[in-house]
Amino acid sequence: GNNEKEQVELAIPKSIPYMDPGMPVTTIEIPAMGDLKVWHNVIYQLQAASGVVVLRGLGVGSWDKDIYLFMNDIWAEICEIVDARPTFIINIAKGDVRSMQCTLAAISDVSLASPDATFGFPEAKLGGMPAVAAYAMRKRVADGDISRLISTGEPIDAREAQRLGLVDFVGDVELELTRLLFKNCRPRQRWKTVGS
Repeated sequence: GNNEKEQVELAIPKSIPYMDPGMPVTTIEIPAMGDLKVWHNVIYQLQAASGVVVLRGLGVGSWDKDIYLFMNDIWAEICEIVDARPTFIINIAKGDVRSMQCTLAAISDVSLASPDATFGFPEAKLGGMPAVAAYAMRKRVADGDISRLISTGEPIDAREAQRLGLVDFVGDVELELTRLLFKNCRPRQRWKTVGS
C-alpha cells in the first residue's frame, strides 16, 4: 500500500548528472603574405568561429606600398570581426613578428609569446604607417609606447612586449595554450534537477 509508494518515490533521484560540453576551439593560421583567396578564407573562418579561437601568425611579410594599402583594409575588417564576435581569442607569437602580424597580439584576449619572439614595424623606416596595427594596439599598449614603436621601427623582445602590455605570457607557449584550453574548454559534469 502506502509503504510501497514511499519506497518508489525514494528510488527516483532528485537530480541527474549530465555532461556540459566544453567550448569549441578553432585554430586559424594567418600568413604574413597571401593572395586575396587566402585572406577571404581567414575572414570567413573568423566569422564562423565560436568559443575559443587560437591565432597563429606564419612567416614574415615584406613591405610593398601597393599591397600595404590593400592589406590595411583586410586587417581593418579582421579587427571589426573580432570586435563584433563573442569569441575568446588566444594569440601565439613565435620568432619575428612584424608589421600587421603585431595586430594579432593586439586583438587577442590572451597573448602568448615564446622567449625568442620579437615585435616591430620595420616599414616605419621606409615611410610606412601601420595605422590599423596602431589602432588595434590601443586596447593593450599606452599611446606613448605605440608612438615609439611605429616611429622608430626598432623591434622589441618578448619581455619588453610583455612590459608594454602587448603580451600576457612569455615562455613555453604550447604548454600555456594547453593549460588555457584545459581550464576553459574541457567538458564538465553538471547536475540537473528533475521534476518535483
